[in-house]
Amino acid sequence: MPEEMVMQILSRLPPKSLMRFRCVHKSWYNFINDPNFVDVHLSKSVDNRCSSKTSTCVLFKRCVLNNEANHILLSLVDLSNDNDDVQIQSNSIRDLNLNNVPPLSVGLRHECLDIAGHCHGIICLTDLSENIFLCNPAIKQLKLLPKSCLRLPQPPPKTLNRLQSTGVAVGFGYDSRARVYKVVRIVMHFEGFWILFFPHMAEVYTMSSNSWREIKTDIPSTVVWSSSSSQIYFKGVYYWFALELDKQTLDENKKVMLSFDMDDELFFDTPVPDSLQDSEENYGSLGVWNESIALFSYHVESGVSKFIDIWVMDGFCGIKGCWTKHLTIEPIAGIGMPLTFWNSDELLLVATDGYVVSHNFDTKVLRNLPIHGVLFEHFQAVLYTSSLISVN
Repeated sequence: MPEEMVMQILSRLPPKSLMRFRCVHKSWYNFINDPNFVDVHLSKSVDNRCSSKTSTCVLFKRCVLNNEANHILLSLVDLSNDNDDVQIQSNSIRDLNLNNVPPLSVGLRHECLDIAGHCHGIICLTDLSENIFLCNPAIKQLKLLPKSCLRLPQPPPKTLNRLQSTGVAVGFGYDSRARVYKVVRIVMHFEGFWILFFPHMAEVYTMSSNSWREIKTDIPSTVVWSSSSSQIYFKGVYYWFALELDKQTLDENKKVMLSFDMDDELFFDTPVPDSLQDSEENYGSLGVWNESIALFSYHVESGVSKFIDIWVMDGFCGIKGCWTKHLTIEPIAGIGMPLTFWNSDELLLVATDGYVVSHNFDTKVLRNLPIHGVLFEHFQAVLYTSSLISVN
């Protein structure tokens, strides 16, 4: 059989099958590990996800109660939309157990674990302390990144009047110009409780060099991120939803969206719609809708969303931020906050009881999914595409 035909056949198979086929013969091992085949397989996976109107894989981060303690759980879930009914395929909820995988189980603060980006089948995870790692669950690879080049050594316990540092934001993506994967980290320095007097610093990790280096940034020291700050990677740019505080009172001054261009390694401050600035109870989160950045604006009272406005960034404005309001979802009883679109007309939301629901805003039909967690504000959901790309 011609090699081209073999490539076309194998490139349509899932990574799990290909990992088994590598053991058949040395020639198969070399063929499947060949960078050209890995690229072809990734291209097919991306095309299949973009063209499929009925099936999507979603990665959930949720907090679950285990032995009276909260634990973070990552789950891959295959959703399908057949005959106007959302289904979870049999045996398709796959939990990723990170608790017993060295070196990730050593020193990892699971209660603070965040998804800091997904690109080409690779997931970036961080606990916003020292630990950042890359994971490709399809080929069962995990990699703990080297230590920061900017963070200071941890001081002794109960030390206050000493300069300290911490990571406040992390993002992962792909530099299409250099053809390398990158992680960007923003580092804050502080002394005691005075967190706003020192400028933020930034560093970039490249997977090809396996090292960090400092880059320039002019992010104001008054910009802060909360544990539930929304973030997303899309088409070469990483976006964070953050707050800018008043330097004197430390009260919220305005909501901002920061972005980082992976190619040029530049930060941008992207304006958000004025309606988000009206009240501290107005929240914002980010998603992707019909190949554009979407911003969810929602007002929360007693833990329940009163409405959800969906704004879309106009493509010609790019990271400068020109927003058009496309849709308002009227209040839905028991709904806490939006998560992400998994189809062009289906939005995943998390309810105040911790269950995930799928809302079709054309038919107004709400469907419950068997995905549950506690502390709904710690939920994250991103669309996932499997690949053979190694993180090593």
